[in-house]
Amino acid sequence: MDDPHRTGNGRKHFAIALVLAGVLAACDLDASGDGADAGVFYALGDDHRLYRWDPGAEADGTEDESAGVEPVLDLSGVWDGEGDVGTVLRASLSIDPSGRHAAWVAGASPGASLMFGDLETGEITTAVQYPVDHACIDPAWLPDGSAILAHRAPVWGTETAAGDEIPFPVTTWGATEWHSPDAGQLPTTVDLDPHGCRMRWYTAEDGSAQAIYHDLAFNYLYRVDANGDVLQTIPLSSLAGARTLTIGLVGVDPTGRYVCVVDGYTPDSAAKGGFTIRAESGTRVLDLDSGEAVGPDEARCTTLHEDGFVSRSDASVAFIGYDGDNRWTTELPEPIAESPVLYFFPDGS
Repeated sequence: MDDPHRTGNGRKHFAIALVLAGVLAACDLDASGDGADAGVFYALGDDHRLYRWDPGAEADGTEDESAGVEPVLDLSGVWDGEGDVGTVLRASLSIDPSGRHAAWVAGASPGASLMFGDLETGEITTAVQYPVDHACIDPAWLPDGSAILAHRAPVWGTETAAGDEIPFPVTTWGATEWHSPDAGQLPTTVDLDPHGCRMRWYTAEDGSAQAIYHDLAFNYLYRVDANGDVLQTIPLSSLAGARTLTIGLVGVDPTGRYVCVVDGYTPDSAAKGGFTIRAESGTRVLDLDSGEAVGPDEARCTTLHEDGFVSRSDASVAFIGYDGDNRWTTELPEPIAESPVLYFFPDGS
C-alpha cells in the first residue's frame, strides 16, 4: 500500500512543479571543438542496455574507445514481451530533463506496461499497465522531471490477423494521466481540445509549465498551459522554414521558442532498424519567433537546449548554436555508435 504521507507530498510537489517548473540552467558549452566537457549522452546498445557516456572521462593512459561509457539500465526484459517490442521501445523511450529517470513502454500488446527506470540505481518499476498510448501522445516529461504525461486510451481493438493473438491497434482517444516516479499516479489536469500528438513540455517565462503539440493532421502547432488550454495556435503554413511535408514533432527547447520537426518521414528517419512509430531525430529546427529554419539545411536534430541543438549523422555528433555556428563535434564510442536514440544533457542542466 502506498505511504499516504509520501503520496501526499508527491502530489504537493507535483502541484508546485506545474506552477514553478524549473528552467534548465544555462549551459557553458565546451569551446574546444570536441565536446569533451560539454555534458553527457544516453544511448541504447545492441545488448539492450541503456548507457551513459561522458566524453570527458579519462581513458587511464590507454586508447580505450569505451572510456566513460557505463550501463545504467538493463532493458533486456522488454524483449520478453509480445509484438514489435523494439519499435515500441524506440518510440516511447525518454529521459527526464533532470537526468534522474527514464520511461518507456515494455512490450507491444495489451499486456504491456509503462515503466520507470532509476538512472542511478538501475531499479525498474511499473508505472501503469496498458492501455497507454505510445504512438500519438508518447509519454512526455514535465520540465523538472517530476512527472510524465501519458494518454490512457483503448489502443488495442478486437480484430486480429489470422493465427495472431495480438489485436490490431485502433485510432481512439481517451484521458491523459500524470504518473510520477516518486509519487505514483497523480490527478488528471490536462484536457486536450483539439486532440493532437507529440506533446513536449517546456518552462514559460513566468516559471509555469507549458507545452507544444500538433494536431492529428499536422497542420497546426498548439501552445498550451498545464491544463491543456490553448494559448497560441500556429499554422504550419505561417512558418517560412517549414517544408510542405513536415509531418512530425521531435522536441522543443527549454523555453518553447525552437522546435525540432521531421520533413518527409521515410525509413531513413530511423537511425537504425527501419521505420518506427515516430522518428528518433528530426530534419530541421524552426524558430517559432521568426518562422525561419535554424542551422544548416542538412543538420538533423535530436535534442534541443538553451544555446543550441544536437545534430547527428551516423556516429558523428555535433552541437549547433541557434546562430548556426558549429560549437563542437565528436564521435560516439563503439558501444552506442549505432544507437537508434540519443539524448544529450549539457553540464549544469
